[in-house]
Parts: sequence; C-alpha cells; structure tokens
Amino acid sequence: MNASIWIAFDKKEKRYVAIKALKGYSTNLEVRQITWELAALERVTSMPPPVGFTSTHCPQLLDRFRHPGRVQDGDHLCLVTDILGGDVKRLQFRRRFPLPLAKHILLHTLRGVAQMHDCGIAHTDLKHDNIMFNVGSLTQTDIAALVESDPPRRHPPEESWECTVQVAVSQPLPLPSLSEAMTRNYIVSDFGGAQPSKFHTYGPVTALALCAPEIIFRGPWDEKIDIWAFGCLIFEITIGSALFEYKPYPKYALDKTTAHLWQMLCSTRDRITREQVAASELGALYFDLAVNPDDVDNPFCELKARPRIYNSPFTAILERYNILEGQDVLATANIMRRCLRLNPKDRATAKELLQDPWWQDVT
Repeated sequence: MNASIWIAFDKKEKRYVAIKALKGYSTNLEVRQITWELAALERVTSMPPPVGFTSTHCPQLLDRFRHPGRVQDGDHLCLVTDILGGDVKRLQFRRRFPLPLAKHILLHTLRGVAQMHDCGIAHTDLKHDNIMFNVGSLTQTDIAALVESDPPRRHPPEESWECTVQVAVSQPLPLPSLSEAMTRNYIVSDFGGAQPSKFHTYGPVTALALCAPEIIFRGPWDEKIDIWAFGCLIFEITIGSALFEYKPYPKYALDKTTAHLWQMLCSTRDRITREQVAASELGALYFDLAVNPDDVDNPFCELKARPRIYNSPFTAILERYNILEGQDVLATANIMRRCLRLNPKDRATAKELLQDPWWQDVT
C-alpha cells in the first residue's frame, strides 16, 4: 500500500473532505517526476467533462499540501478530494450485480476513461477497487454523525524494526443497497499508476489478469491498455468472475504467461503479428518468429509451445455461465470484442465505445 485515505474536516471551507496521504517513498517518486499522480489529477480537474456528460467521472483535486514525516520516511504528499463512498470491489463482495447495475457502473467507468484519454492520460491500473462511488444523498450533517458515532480507533501497539506503532483501524462508510447503488455516480480513482499516453516514465501497473498482450511481452503501449482492461471488466462486473486466469496449464506444459497468452488467442480468435513481437522486449520468448519458406508473406506468428488453439469465443464463454439472456449474450460479446483485440491499433477508443448499442437505456 503506497498511501492511506482519511476523512478530514476542512475548517476553512467548513466541509468534510478526503485526504490521500502518500507514503514518503511514493512522495519521493512524485518529486522526481517518476510517478505522475498529482499532475494527472491537476490535468483532469482543470478540464471540463466532455460534451454530453452530466457530471465528471474522475476525481477532482480540491487542494494539496506536504506533511512532514519522520526523517527516515520523508515528507508525505497529501491530495485533497471529495469524500467517496467506497469501491466496486467491496460492493460486489459475495454477489453478482444485476445487469442494469453492471451497465450503470461500466458506463460511468467508460466515461471516466474517455475523460482521462481526452486529457492525454493513461490510467494503467483499471480494476474493481479503483472504481469508486460517491456518497449519494449523505449530507455533511450525516457524515458528521457517522464520524461521531464511530470515532477514530487504532489497533493495539506493535513493535516495528525501529519503533512502536499503532496502526489506524480501517473505518469505511456504510455500503449502499443495490437499489441505492443504481443512483450513485461512479468515478475512476487512484491515479497512482497514471502516465502520459504517449511517453512513459515506468512500466504500467495493471493487474496481471487484466494485462493487455503488449504489456505482457513488453511492447510499445499507450492508452489502449485501458481499453483492454475495460473489456475484461465488462465480463468480470457482469458475470462476477475473471475472464482470464493467470495460472499454468500443466496439461499443455504451459507456464503462467504462455497460458495467459494462449487463453487470449482462444477467446479473441485474433493473431499476434510478427511486427508486434519484433517491436517488443520479450515477445520472442513466447512467439516463434521463424519464417516458413512456403509462407513468407504470412504476417502472423504462433506460440512456441504450439498448444492447440480452441475456438472459445466470448459468446460461448458468456453462455457457459447461464446468466445472460440470448440477446444480452450477443450484445455483451460484441462490445467485449471491440475492446479485446490483440493488436491495440484495432481496439476501439473510449469515445467510440460510448456509442455502442450496449448502452441503450443506461444512465
């Protein structure tokens, strides 16, 4: 964990706010301009939401300051934003979302992605726990009452390598019901891994199961890695299960990474090009660039492990769970297919995806 989130009362503005306090190490990365969270937040805050958006779906930076830490820890950069109610991962715990709620969350998420991409920002870490919802109808008085009824607490003292510490107890706000969740505004949060779309200071931090192929074999990448992650999230939030598993397949003698790429090939029915592999650092570890003399014009290459490529399209995967109706299966598979293309050049943009018929009647 690179930061902690606190509820605080702004005495000047007379309102409750959220403060994200970065650890000293993370603050140092910001100072050295290796990470880009502050700059990304300042950029999305300064830009109005795109035309047609009724509200913003990115955090709005209200203020920032540096809090001095212990000498060995360094200062803590503190980012002040509005209070948010929680994340989708907590909301989905042990249950699957009804399709209307899943679409509501995903539409707001896509609007946030479109907003960031308009600002030249790639999020790089799109996942359940980085999609937050607002506090809904909670007023400042309600928040004050919650703070008073459940005041700050700490765990018992523990010895660390250099001193005794008392860690604060996590005290999240109450979760909304599913019907209340339909009224909330959803926001793409945690810009800790955000980077400019066209130049990068370090590798993306996407969760392994949501990684685009170009990340896996360390090829050139841009904001389209967010589109791939979003395609995976369509499945995860709608079905309640991961689309791809990052695990070995001993039956086919595939390690975790090769198995991940194999699953992509089976479900997308796409091919990896020689150009993609040649432009990457690690692609040649997994894909065979040798040219067959009888097929010199073939632009594609195969996995070195040569596993059988099964025909397992998104429609078949969705039907296997027996959750969606026939037309919903087809529509969901279609929008997933627009996101999950192995060549990032073939993926739709966030703005293009906002026009997909899957969003019909979704607010």
